[in-house]
Amino acid sequence: MELITNYGILASIAWNSNDWTADPTDADLKQSKYDFVKDNQHTHESINFGHEQYPSEADGSFIGYTPMLRRLPDKKKAKNVCAVFFLSSDYQNQNRKCIVGLYGFPELGWFERKAKHRVFKKYDAGNVRSQVEDIIYFQNPVVLNNDRVAREKLLPEGKMISKQGFNYLNSDNVLHILQLAAHRNPDNVRLANLLKKFPDQMSYLNEVIDEEDFEGFLDKQNADSLDALGRLEKKMQRLRPQLKERVSTFIERGAIAAKVKVLTKHKCLVCEALGLNAIGFRKPDGIPYVETHHVDPVSHLSIGALGLANLITLCANHHRQMHFGNASLIGQTTTQFTFLIDGQKVEIRKVRL
Repeated sequence: MELITNYGILASIAWNSNDWTADPTDADLKQSKYDFVKDNQHTHESINFGHEQYPSEADGSFIGYTPMLRRLPDKKKAKNVCAVFFLSSDYQNQNRKCIVGLYGFPELGWFERKAKHRVFKKYDAGNVRSQVEDIIYFQNPVVLNNDRVAREKLLPEGKMISKQGFNYLNSDNVLHILQLAAHRNPDNVRLANLLKKFPDQMSYLNEVIDEEDFEGFLDKQNADSLDALGRLEKKMQRLRPQLKERVSTFIERGAIAAKVKVLTKHKCLVCEALGLNAIGFRKPDGIPYVETHHVDPVSHLSIGALGLANLITLCANHHRQMHFGNASLIGQTTTQFTFLIDGQKVEIRKVRL
């Protein structure tokens, strides 16, 4: 198995006795090892794992923070990152170092919280974000020391837990940490589901486009206009997508997914075709919740699998059924897909600009 460098990041955060879902306690602030926490009596990472009780952003993501990424990593160096693990020092237990959770398939940058909640006035931004289902808190943390790091290959060879900044992790390190976390938290359903997204062989980047072209491709994900989306679609149709899950996830949760949802008016296209209520529950911002789905999986490496015409919108139930239930694509034309779902033929028009 080929080793993938810079596949993950291990970054420190200040300790929070409230499981990073609320303000730190006075003792947390007083005992912190960080001078800036003591000086400012504030930890901006305090709600990193508040994703289940505070509203998510419009795209379904939740924003976290680590002071170790105040200066963001080099974009090229961090392009492979699929997991950001948070490390903290438990002052109540002899300052043992604990990995307390992770953000899976993250975006790194500076993100302002736009969702509405009074707590966001205090914790208004962050530098890492993931979809809510890919944010995992470890009720039972993975405890680290440098002996264990070396013995169980939890950091790249020769590396020790960073006292300043953060550590890059290779694919083996990420897999080993995830396995330890799963062993410590056997009943964590979200963690089990996240593990399924990391293929056994961890196969990942084998671009058929050069690095500069790939970066340009990613940059255009932020385009807001339909014209820009149209230009991006033409570019995508020429790619043979060997970026698999990483880019698939990026596309499904990025600007293209948002545009597809607008174009379908946030409807489940299967529900609509079956004559059912096509609008699901509404998020706190009032927008109906819907998910995007690649009809032809990116992992099949088909030309055009990343294109707009390969995306449809589905409710969470039908999205799961497409992946795990009695549903299959039985035909398609240039304008529509035909599925067989529980023995019933369902025709859905392809999304167009």
